[in-house]
Amino acid sequence: MRSSVRLAVRMVLGMCLLAVWPALVLAQSGTAPTRTAKPSTDAEDAVIQAGVALHDQGKFDEAIAKYEEVLRQSPDNLTALYELAYTLHEKPDLTRSIEVATRGSTYQSDMLPMFYDLVASSLDTMGKPEDAIAMYKKGIALAPDATTLYFNMAVTYLESLKDPTEARRWLKQAAILDPLEPEIQLMLGQVYQNAGYPTPALFAFAKYLILEPTGSRALTAYGYWRQILRGGTTGAPSAAAQPMRDAATPQAPRPGAKIDEGDFADFEAEILRSQQKLIADMDGGAQEMPTFLAQLTHLLDVLAARPAARDQDTFIGKYYLPYFRELDQKHFVEVYAYWSMQRAPVPGVREWLTANQARVREFLDWTGKYEWAK
Repeated sequence: MRSSVRLAVRMVLGMCLLAVWPALVLAQSGTAPTRTAKPSTDAEDAVIQAGVALHDQGKFDEAIAKYEEVLRQSPDNLTALYELAYTLHEKPDLTRSIEVATRGSTYQSDMLPMFYDLVASSLDTMGKPEDAIAMYKKGIALAPDATTLYFNMAVTYLESLKDPTEARRWLKQAAILDPLEPEIQLMLGQVYQNAGYPTPALFAFAKYLILEPTGSRALTAYGYWRQILRGGTTGAPSAAAQPMRDAATPQAPRPGAKIDEGDFADFEAEILRSQQKLIADMDGGAQEMPTFLAQLTHLLDVLAARPAARDQDTFIGKYYLPYFRELDQKHFVEVYAYWSMQRAPVPGVREWLTANQARVREFLDWTGKYEWAK
């Protein structure tokens, strides 16, 4: 991760702000690359690796010297060129980073999106988000399957241009291209939640928790997920670390709910009813986890019974709903819940997962092989 939100693009081997934007760089960018890169020799790889190690120690000038040493002997070494541009970006010497990355973008290579991403990210950091967006789109035109470009462009829309609608548009495309990248799901869930789309947000957070149930931000995602299941609709999670019973009062559906991602007013009303039943059952002495599992099973049954044709023209209907319908039909609700709650303050989760390892493996095998809509 280059920051808390951007997807990383750095490739490690083995695997001064200017007020005037250089017109030459803009003129040269966005054209199909024609140059041929020269593969690294073992000796060049060793020097580049030394530069990467220096970069990771924060010794940017020393790292730059290593990459330049390689490029003096082999100016078409694309890995050295990328690492030089990346280190210049981190130093930061953004104008020179852009110049080097633009040079890298003239080569035919799988690394092409990485060079465009560096140029666009530098532009965004320089306070030129519109130019950054233009550069992301030029990169996408040349590399339409480069998930990183879609995601990081969404970050620019969201953070720099304060345009969550466009951010949501490009995050959905990133999710289609890379359905197993958890960061996409987490940001998409947050964008949906903050914009007043509780059901789409519920799906995105649920998928994040399946992909990343023990990560550093899993508890935050769990808080959002539980908030929606309690009937909450917007804002940050109110009680991520509290027991399920200590929930905020369920909120009534808001008038004028947004339906461009699908009309889920009836489902959200069912969430409210199910939460009220959960509270009543627990007030009557029912145990916490079985009561919650009954609520979750009921809600997924409701979704499974929802006519597919109703949502066939929406991203939610094509992307999320088929997955959760199949999950319900395969009776994975219980294992899905326990798997997703590994960072939650709920007693018995780890013990259940340990005692049901065969069922967990079956669930993970299914979800790992699931073919997401394109």
